[in-house]
Amino acid sequence: MKNVRDIVSKPRKVALYASMVISDHYPVLEVSYVDYDEHYTPLENGQLREYPKTGYVRISEPVEVEFAAIDKDEIVAKAFESLNEEERNAIEELNTKIAVIREKKAQLLVLTHQVEGV
Repeated sequence: MKNVRDIVSKPRKVALYASMVISDHYPVLEVSYVDYDEHYTPLENGQLREYPKTGYVRISEPVEVEFAAIDKDEIVAKAFESLNEEERNAIEELNTKIAVIREKKAQLLVLTHQVEGV
């Protein structure tokens, strides 16, 4: 497993972006750079270009930041919270689908019963 402290503490450039899909959504995202053009041709002399983020437009200048990692136990606790929420959502989605299927089955039984009675 990678060392989370090393990943978090790595200096990175971030900027404010505006969503082109969701109005009033302005996330702070890492600014990515690539060494090729939009046709995948390598750029000259170690030049870089900003890699666009699909669905977003950068609306601020990039700034370099360094983050401080939280405690490893807290990371694990937050991961469990996230997985618990994902599990609850999956159970809710499955229960909803099962209810729809059961309702369709009940409707078929009602139709079958009515046909037999005629």
